Amino acid sequence: MLLADLRVEIGYPVQCGEFLPSLEEMTTIFTSHEGFADVFKIPEETVLQRTNIMDCISPSGIHYPFHMEGCSVARRSFDKVLAYRAERAGAELRHPATVVGVEGKTVRFARGDPVEAKVIVAADGPLSVVARSLGVKMEREMYKMITTTGRGTFDSSVEVYFGSHAPGGYAWVIPKGDSANVGLGVPVLPKGETLSTLLAKFAVTRKLTLEKPYTRWWVPIGEPPETAVKGNVLFAGDAANMVMATNGGGIPTAMVTGMYAGRAAAKHILEDTPLEDYDKMWKKSLLKPLHSGYYLKNFGGMMVGSDLLLSFGMRYLGRKGMADFIRMRVPRRIGGRKGS
Repeated sequence: MLLADLRVEIGYPVQCGEFLPSLEEMTTIFTSHEGFADVFKIPEETVLQRTNIMDCISPSGIHYPFHMEGCSVARRSFDKVLAYRAERAGAELRHPATVVGVEGKTVRFARGDPVEAKVIVAADGPLSVVARSLGVKMEREMYKMITTTGRGTFDSSVEVYFGSHAPGGYAWVIPKGDSANVGLGVPVLPKGETLSTLLAKFAVTRKLTLEKPYTRWWVPIGEPPETAVKGNVLFAGDAANMVMATNGGGIPTAMVTGMYAGRAAAKHILEDTPLEDYDKMWKKSLLKPLHSGYYLKNFGGMMVGSDLLLSFGMRYLGRKGMADFIRMRVPRRIGGRKGS
């Protein structure tokens, strides 16, 4: 197995909020957890701080804290550890290795000879080169994201700010011991603003000192696909719209879909099972929650144009409703059922 990464240094630049929910939290969010315990083993040496509270803050400054077990990780180290685990398990790790296209079983690189592969797992992000080369299109809205390290005063809560700090999206402060991952994401930049100016204004409000450089990237928010299989290619993570739409979380779903893609590929090669089994695997665990998350994201979108309306909406949902919203469950106050 060949594991190719386009980056010169695996895990850098850090394009992430660096927060991971616990395994127990994951089993409450998703409908089936087969294999979660195997893949969701967070390398302890990459954990920077354990957290147990997520605090959603409305535009009017009202806090809606709720219990959520998780941790912040050093993503720069986290990716390396996972890659080296794969290498120790027998994979060939190649980087930097920029894929420029896929044709049939042939994977072509910007440099070096092409590689022939019976199965290709496309985990190449929201701007997937593999998808483009195969003519695969996925409907989604590309959120513009920015993050950096912040210095200030922090407790053990993950803070999520809604409203004009990040119109249509949210800003965050995720503690990492003596610092924090500070960032925001928006679907459209307000007139006259850049990601940097929005982040600078948010930092002033939160009394934070920001370090440079800043990192920018995109998060794809859309419905999960009808199929994540195209011929001998399996799409995973951001490349397949596997993002938690109400919170922008992509690491857990990338890890889970990567696991399922690996299992489907191995069974296909060893037992000649159809690659379409991959769809059955991820849909059993992820489809319903991801659909609910996308519905809730669109529902919330009706209020994001007004800080006043958004504040009233969050007050109506309350702490329990906001906890459900973040976990991609339709709150009972807007039509959800108990346990949905």
